[in-house]
Amino acid sequence: MKDLAGIGSPKDGGIWRLAFTDADLEARTFVEGCLRETGAEIRIDPLGNLFGIVETGRPGPVVMSGSHTDTVADGGRFDGSLGVMAAIEAADAISSGKGCGTFIAVDFVNEEGVRFMPDMMGSLFFTGRLEIGEVRSIRDAAGTSIGEELNRLGYAGTDSMSDLRPDFFIELHIEQGPILETTDHTIGVVTGVQGLKWFEITCSGTSNHAGTTPMQNRRDAVRAASRLMDHLHQLPDEMDGVRLTVGSVHARPNLINVIAERCVFTVDVRHPNPEVLSDAERHIRARVRAAEAESGCDISIRALADAEPVEFDRRVVEAVARTADESGFPARRMISGAGHDAQILNSVCPSGMIFIPSRGGISHSPDEFSTDDDLVAGANVLLGSILALMDG
Repeated sequence: MKDLAGIGSPKDGGIWRLAFTDADLEARTFVEGCLRETGAEIRIDPLGNLFGIVETGRPGPVVMSGSHTDTVADGGRFDGSLGVMAAIEAADAISSGKGCGTFIAVDFVNEEGVRFMPDMMGSLFFTGRLEIGEVRSIRDAAGTSIGEELNRLGYAGTDSMSDLRPDFFIELHIEQGPILETTDHTIGVVTGVQGLKWFEITCSGTSNHAGTTPMQNRRDAVRAASRLMDHLHQLPDEMDGVRLTVGSVHARPNLINVIAERCVFTVDVRHPNPEVLSDAERHIRARVRAAEAESGCDISIRALADAEPVEFDRRVVEAVARTADESGFPARRMISGAGHDAQILNSVCPSGMIFIPSRGGISHSPDEFSTDDDLVAGANVLLGSILALMDG
């Protein structure tokens, strides 16, 4: 973990390994070297997903585990990387004679989706929900395409992995929240992932002089947006368990002495119940209509993403719960608040997750931290759960 954290990490600050960059490739080359040391067969698909395959020579299922090594800008050392490095440790143990069937350790590309959307791109491609031609044409803010970066880095492989599909998938991850730490639990037995909806809301008014235009004569896009944001932020107080975030705000022309003609902001709303999530969307759209009528501005809303809540497979959940109990680690069942590759894999095979505590609930930050004891506990529960699934 320490060696991997040194890749893409400046002296002062967090880790910068955005997908399809030189630092990202350096990290994946490091992971490939670690996998080769276990004796795993290396395969790389056309998007750059990296697989290390260990055949036990004994009949049994195909069990896959892993995560990602790309990061957000100025990110932490444990998000994603823990799951990849723990899967490598599991590959090493299985290479030494443990388990039955086949084990696959995986490092999925572009889970974060910071430079190129969508997030969880590698697992979406692996599960057949994205086509390679479509993905290669996606461009970042600078106009560079994924295809151009794949060619420049020599990143892409040729393996389809169609001959080796997982029967189970399990992912170890930091919680990225405060629950395990505050309740004094070492292991989170993840039962599912809450759903989410993303929206882009655009308020359009009239640009004019800040000093000469009377307040009653203004069609101020920022004022309309700020009032609407306030109404939207009241939604979690009215609907139990709803989490709503305004994460991005852009005004135009964005000048101190000019009334904004346009303000665009995003809304992220989440809940584990699909009916509640749909109800939240209805409330959001109703408040947009009301804000348009009140403000005199034109206000539109566009859906950006819609991910249904996921319930993980009982067999995987129980394997984690039993392993944690037999190992003597305090554990609790919980829903994941963030999206992960495991929820994508769940569409093609029984899947599940293991969480360990995040100090202060902090993630996507240089201050992201988990103790060595918790890292080891998570890796041991992961290995035990993998072997339970392999041995039936």
